[in-house]
Amino acid sequence: MKQYHPTLDAIRFCPNCGKPFRTEHCGNHTECPDCGFVLFFNAAAAVAVLLRDAGGRLLLTRRAKEPAKGKLAFPGGFADIFETPEEAACRELAEECGITLPPEKMNYFYSDSNRYRYRDVTYVSQDLYFTAEVADFSEARALDESAGIVCLRPEKIDLAEISFDSARNALVHFMDLQQRERTKHISNLQAVP
Repeated sequence: MKQYHPTLDAIRFCPNCGKPFRTEHCGNHTECPDCGFVLFFNAAAAVAVLLRDAGGRLLLTRRAKEPAKGKLAFPGGFADIFETPEEAACRELAEECGITLPPEKMNYFYSDSNRYRYRDVTYVSQDLYFTAEVADFSEARALDESAGIVCLRPEKIDLAEISFDSARNALVHFMDLQQRERTKHISNLQAVP
């Protein structure tokens, strides 16, 4: 069953004929009763990167703007039109932190949906999370919408300080994957005669 897309609440006039109309709660689209124009709203693609250094720390930014101003976030943002998620992840990493990586260094590992409230409009995003690795964070600096850079081991990150539910879920999933890898590695070592 399709859920109602909250961005439709912001549509007050038909984009085609300009006549005022009330958006009916009909899933992910609205239709103008005068001219029949149909406007669809689907989830926007957003990306984020869990960038790890050789010491196992993750790079986070401190958000400089609303929503979630002052909270921690993984470098990321909305994908541009005709941009692959990997390209978007690389662009956002460079724009927010000054770190340049090629798309092939991005490894997809998690997705989640998110409600992103901005200027009294709620957008729905499909957040795609990637991991990548660098030797160190010496190139990292706060740019664009970042008020600062924070580098912490995953277990030292306060989940209450993370900006969005999907990012908290991604971090928990990331830590679970790390734990499974450690357990598998230990099991393999114990199995060697």
